[in-house]
Amino acid sequence: MNARISAMMCLLCVLGSSDLTRAEDPYSQRVADPYALSPGFPTMSSGTLEPYISVMAGIAVPRSADATFTDGSQPTVVEDIDYQTKHSVGGNAGIWFPTRNKLWGFDLGLEISGFIWYADVACCIDFYNNDPTGTSVGNFTGSVNRGTTTEIQGIYVGPNFLLRYPMAISEAYPNGRWFPYVGIGVGAHQMAMRPGGQRGTGFLNAITEERDTTIGILGVGGIKVHLFKYVALFAEAKYVHAHHDNLTTDRFGQSADAFVGGCCLSGEAVGNRYESNIDTIFAHAGMSIHFDVKP
Repeated sequence: MNARISAMMCLLCVLGSSDLTRAEDPYSQRVADPYALSPGFPTMSSGTLEPYISVMAGIAVPRSADATFTDGSQPTVVEDIDYQTKHSVGGNAGIWFPTRNKLWGFDLGLEISGFIWYADVACCIDFYNNDPTGTSVGNFTGSVNRGTTTEIQGIYVGPNFLLRYPMAISEAYPNGRWFPYVGIGVGAHQMAMRPGGQRGTGFLNAITEERDTTIGILGVGGIKVHLFKYVALFAEAKYVHAHHDNLTTDRFGQSADAFVGGCCLSGEAVGNRYESNIDTIFAHAGMSIHFDVKP
């Protein structure tokens, strides 16, 4: 009897030792982090590639900035243009390259991000979209405070380079539940301006928007949590900086009224050129769909 018990104990010890060895083996399927395979610089084949697509919505908070007019109109500088806080929508498409233990616990990512927002300047800011003197409004001389709303739409599209830190790592994909991340990007930043609001529009002049495109610099930080294997929610903050030198506003309210006399015709839309830094803070939340691709 004692011999049988001794034999069973020895067998259990052998099996336990073998199981522990397999658990510590980085090539074993039982390790908590399946990307801890070997030392050295990370490669794209370090683990499961992770493409994803996202939709998002939130708010855009443009910072006040000076407008420097370049068309010779006076005064040249109008300080602290109050661009309005409004809604923003967009989406992302990207891919993560999990490299965890080879890069101090981080993963690398690349995405294309695109979103729009609205940064209207409400009437009436003196000498930006309102003439307080009534002396410079062309056909409307003597009409004091004939102001307009300057309607503005912003668009950003560009690549972002990302770094994330997986938390609550598991054996199964997505090999983590919480993913804080940061990133930087450079892309196209466009402002579409309607300098006189609805003035200057009509049957023969339906579109009065003017667009200026330049380079924008983006910084982003956020956190993503997987609700299910392939579905995650995220919240992130972005900061976008761009300098535009060909923006437009009807600074003296000279654009003619739309549908003059109840008819379909109208006068000309008038705009004054200016340059300005556009700095905007975004708060976005959204949902993403992920896919795992074995290398």
